[in-house]
Amino acid sequence: MDLLLRKASELTPVEEYNQVLYKRDDLFRPFPDEMLNGGKVRQAINLIHHNLELIKSDYHSAIATSCQKDSPQGLILSRVARAYSLDCFVGYGNLSQKTLEENRIIQNIRKNNGIVESIIKQGFDNAITSRLKKLQNEGAGNNFYIIKFGIDVEHNPIVVDCIADQVQNIPDNLDNLVIPTGSGITGGAILRGIKKYRKEVKNIYLVHISGKDREKKIKEIEDQVPYEYIMGTGYKYNKKLKLNVVDGFELDYIYEAKAYDWMMHNLDLRNEKTLFWCVGNANFYR
Repeated sequence: MDLLLRKASELTPVEEYNQVLYKRDDLFRPFPDEMLNGGKVRQAINLIHHNLELIKSDYHSAIATSCQKDSPQGLILSRVARAYSLDCFVGYGNLSQKTLEENRIIQNIRKNNGIVESIIKQGFDNAITSRLKKLQNEGAGNNFYIIKFGIDVEHNPIVVDCIADQVQNIPDNLDNLVIPTGSGITGGAILRGIKKYRKEVKNIYLVHISGKDREKKIKEIEDQVPYEYIMGTGYKYNKKLKLNVVDGFELDYIYEAKAYDWMMHNLDLRNEKTLFWCVGNANFYR
């Protein structure tokens, strides 16, 4: 097992502040020269390591992905690709030249030697991915291994298992577990971990701030653990909410801060044992 993969298998701690527990997956930070952190970085490492020989032999040592301009996925994959000496292409949809030049995430992708282009005049994930596949089929020069937006769980169950294993060190009994939810893959993986490690949780809340309903994806990953799916909470995806749990512990202001705000207003934190799952913080790059 290489050093990067070994780091990705280590358990991140559970900490307590003001009577609330926090699974600090945001403290997984494998690159000393980068602020990249969290479960998505762990998933990317496991996915690329698991497919490394295939990528080298059949895809010219190159990967590609598509994402939205505020998503850290392209940045995460470009950094992991750099660690494994792979090329990385990141395709966006409907971005202006000004955004391609000035967006901080895109600037950092290029620092990781990633190639960035706006490849279609639509911003929808499916449209961008479809265009990426067309580019892949146009010739040997574009023969890259495609990693889908949200991380490709269908062909890479390792991205679920590596998150499910992080459930090992949360308490065996909880009243509430609150999980910020975007693509739904991390939420589904945590549910699988709850079953695998036989944790007793009275109430599990997957707090999805906005966007496409992800319950189908969640249930494809784990459909035996009951949970409540919280959607339509009034928060807008692009509106940033800046919150700190305590000084020095800042929440991601696209996902985590909004789920945290929902938790503070809807749960009895004084009388119920509650754990908030910190998925990762990309504020440093947005």
